[in-house]
This record gives sequence, structure tokens and C-alpha cells, in this order.
Amino acid sequence: MDNKEFIERARKKIKEGLSIDDLIRKLIGFSDSLEKGENTVFEQLNDLYFLYYPEAANKLKERDKFIEILKESCERNSISKKLGIPPESMGFDLDDEELQLLSLSVNELSNISDLRRIVNDRLNTIIIKSYPNLSAVLGPEITARVIYLAGSSYSLLLMPSSKIQVLGAEKAMFAARKKKATPKYGVIYNHNLMVAAPDRLKGKVAKIISAYTSLAVKTDVLSKEDKSGKIMEKMLKDINKLKKANGT
Repeated sequence: MDNKEFIERARKKIKEGLSIDDLIRKLIGFSDSLEKGENTVFEQLNDLYFLYYPEAANKLKERDKFIEILKESCERNSISKKLGIPPESMGFDLDDEELQLLSLSVNELSNISDLRRIVNDRLNTIIIKSYPNLSAVLGPEITARVIYLAGSSYSLLLMPSSKIQVLGAEKAMFAARKKKATPKYGVIYNHNLMVAAPDRLKGKVAKIISAYTSLAVKTDVLSKEDKSGKIMEKMLKDINKLKKANGT
């Protein structure tokens, strides 16, 4: 075998080893980095704006509202009208150049925020198309996260439902060893059915969701059939049965 043929075979093998899960994991990592940067820039900008107009900054603690109000102008007279507060301030007066720098920074923060939404929208589209059963059971956001944490959909398929239930709670599990009280759930805690469940039933609801997650990922990976309707019907039936048995 000559050098060229060997390189071609190696390239083909590497290419065949890549899957949609690799793209999902990269997009999750990118989204996390964007969110971290977005939060850091927002905190710094909010502190800077507090120096200039503390009365307004106190009302703009929420990131999206901060961007919405300051995107067009950061000047006190403009912001005071939007927030219904006096333009007179005990803050430090900034020069026009400094206000322009602040305005440019707010626009860059807005761009980062928009980019993160675009990445997440694309990620959700990929998840729904590639894993219809799993995304029906967990929702696209949690589906992407469990695949990311497991390493791949195939690794998730091999996991027992009890391990799926606590994916994302690794730090809590490590801390719980001293207390001998292991956590009952990981990222599935954010599932809408978990949020709606009473506290005393959350552990049992998590167990049901994890069991159907295991079924859904096996269906997606092995049969590649969309049986999401039947799977969801059975899962909701089991959860409703649990709630009735416990008087809720």
C-alpha cells in the first residue's frame, strides 16, 4: 500500500467515525461559551452603567431588558423617558466618547445574545429531526444536554435508566457521599413534567421520565422509527396514574 492510499483510507475511516452527535456536542459547547461570555459582558456593562446612571441601572438587572432599553441610546434623557424616572442623577457624568463606547458595547452584547439564540434554534432543529422520540420525551434542549453529558446517543442507549436519571448531577453526587444522600435527578429536573410535579413525587416522576428516555433513545438509534406519539401517551398515562394513586 502506497502512502497516498494509506492517507485516503485513514481519512475515510475518520470521516465514517464522525456523527451528528459530534455536531450536537460542538454546538452545545459553543452555546455554553456564548452564554458565559454574554453573562460576563452584561455584568461588566451593568456595573459601568451603574457608575453613570445608578437610578436606571437598578431597574435593569435583567439582561434582555438591559439590552432592549439601552440598544438605541445610553444617554440619560432617553433612558429616563423609557423608564419613567427623572433624568437628574447622582452618577458620574460621562463624555460623549465614553457614552459612544458604552453604546457600542451594548450593541456587541446584543449581537452575542442573537448569535446564541441562532445557535440554539439550529441545535433544536437538528435534535428534533435526528431524535424525534427522545426530543418528544425530554424536549430538544434537555435531549441535547443528555447526549452531550453521555458523550453520544449510543452511550446514552447503553446506560440504565437509573444513571440517565442523575445525568448532570455528578458534582452533587460527589458532595452527597459525605451525607450519604444521593441526588434523585440531574438535568431532567428542568423537564416541564418535573416542574409541575409536587415535591414529594418528583423522584418518582423522574424515574418514569428516565425509563421512557431509555426507551426513546433505543427507538431512535436502533429502529429509527418515529413512535413519539405512542411513547408520550404511555409516559403521560403512567405519570397520571402515579398522581392519582397519591391523591394529586
